[in-house]
Amino acid sequence: MGFRKLLLGTAAVFGLSTQVVLAEDIALIVGTASYRNFADLVDAETVLKTSDAFQKAGFRVIAVQDATVAGLQGAIAELETALSDAGRVVVVLSGGFLNSGTTTWFAPMDLRSPSLSAVGFEGLSVQAVLGYLAQKPGGAALFLASSGTRGHDGLVAKGIGPIRAPQGVMVVKGTPAEITEAINNQFLVPGRSTADAVRLTEGSITAFGYVSELSTLMPTDGIVSGLSEAELQILEEAAYWKAVLELSTIGGFNAYIQHYPNGEFVEGASARIQAIEDARPKYTPEEQVEIDLNLTRNDRSRVQEQLSFLGFDTHGIDGLFGPATRGALTRWQSQNDQEAVGFLTAQDMRKMRAQAERRAKRLALEAQSLRQAQEAADAAFWQSTGANNKEADLLAYMRKYPNGLYVESAKSGLKEIDARKRTKALASETTKWDAANTANTKKAYLSYLEVFPNGTFADVARARIAEIEVRKARRAIVQAAKVEEGKLPLNQGMRLLLEQQLKKLKLGPGDVDGIFNPETRKAIRRYQRSRGLEVSGFLTRSTVVQLMAE
Repeated sequence: MGFRKLLLGTAAVFGLSTQVVLAEDIALIVGTASYRNFADLVDAETVLKTSDAFQKAGFRVIAVQDATVAGLQGAIAELETALSDAGRVVVVLSGGFLNSGTTTWFAPMDLRSPSLSAVGFEGLSVQAVLGYLAQKPGGAALFLASSGTRGHDGLVAKGIGPIRAPQGVMVVKGTPAEITEAINNQFLVPGRSTADAVRLTEGSITAFGYVSELSTLMPTDGIVSGLSEAELQILEEAAYWKAVLELSTIGGFNAYIQHYPNGEFVEGASARIQAIEDARPKYTPEEQVEIDLNLTRNDRSRVQEQLSFLGFDTHGIDGLFGPATRGALTRWQSQNDQEAVGFLTAQDMRKMRAQAERRAKRLALEAQSLRQAQEAADAAFWQSTGANNKEADLLAYMRKYPNGLYVESAKSGLKEIDARKRTKALASETTKWDAANTANTKKAYLSYLEVFPNGTFADVARARIAEIEVRKARRAIVQAAKVEEGKLPLNQGMRLLLEQQLKKLKLGPGDVDGIFNPETRKAIRRYQRSRGLEVSGFLTRSTVVQLMAE
């Protein structure tokens, strides 16, 4: 435990020695290099080479290589069971990390995808681990070994995000090799303080939180005699109090009072707790104004929707005001001649809502005008082509307006022309054409044209080839939109809300049940087409933002 060095150090000052029974120390070490659904990481398992050093230092070691979701859960459960009776607690995590800007997760080797929905349920939250370690102020450390991989997958970024160390907890970051070297050769040297260990790494690692001259992961043990039980208790309490003073936290002072309810320093501990509480920073006036609004999570989600709709990216609509939302709000305030503080006022909310409503109305009018213009252009093109009932004109109309107002008339006209041609065409050509029609592939139509380049059905064959190429390009667009939808945080509540919006706009999404069936997909396509968005039938981020803002 973090106080053991202080206890032994105090004994040394008095020229004394003592035999002290200490709680068990725990080290959880996880090294994951092999991933089922992602590229493997080089040297991530190197940290497992610290197991022997921890065991020699007296730690009970929980080591896991290439941890699965179940493996991580089991290891954390074992740590949790041992935590209450543990002295010092060290956790070493080496492998892939993902973060949302506010939360960092350690990825198990069987993580399905880097999406927020997958990592939120399957990943190990680093903040949750720090919550465990915070229960051992002065005797807890977290080592994070990462290759430094960066990048972005939708709402989740690769790598370790911002981390705040709880009071009394040391956090160390570096590569697997740097972390392994630092633990084996610096931190587990008997009697060496954590501050000295960090200095001796010469900048190869980054350490923050409780890094002190008075804390150590490997104290110097001594075997002495000559003190009475009462003297040993006085010495132990003095060392405990010295460590608590070094921490200077409410948790530390409360721990002292709990340990020594009738101790020599109880009055001083209570006074320091009150002083810390009195000195706590108060909310700024701007923060307090937003707090007084008593916003629900739905209120905050609505603000994020409106900001996104107005062109200020919040990096998600989740009702949580993280750095991205604060930044978007600051930019909106700056562009609206408001004091750019990043916190809401009632006036901000009214102004933002009015702007979003005006933009929604403008977009609706633009969509109506666009639809009317498209229909007028469709009708005009039909009059100049399809209305002549000539094959070339009908094919031209079908190419330009595959879902047009007169597409059924065009198909009927082409069918009649095809029937007339059949009566004139040679039997061999008709057979070849029927085979191409049945296959309905580019290869089949090219095969027909190779034999009959100027045949009766040559123009139609070339038109069909062009249609197939267009459909192929459309499939790529739809697939990309499908992938994007899969990365969005569309829980059941969000799906119901989106279907309600489609129903309100009279787009026929079917039952509002949170299930995206073919009717729902058609409704999404109708909405995208009417708003000038990329038509796919899947919810892209731009589609969701615009739909929610209407």
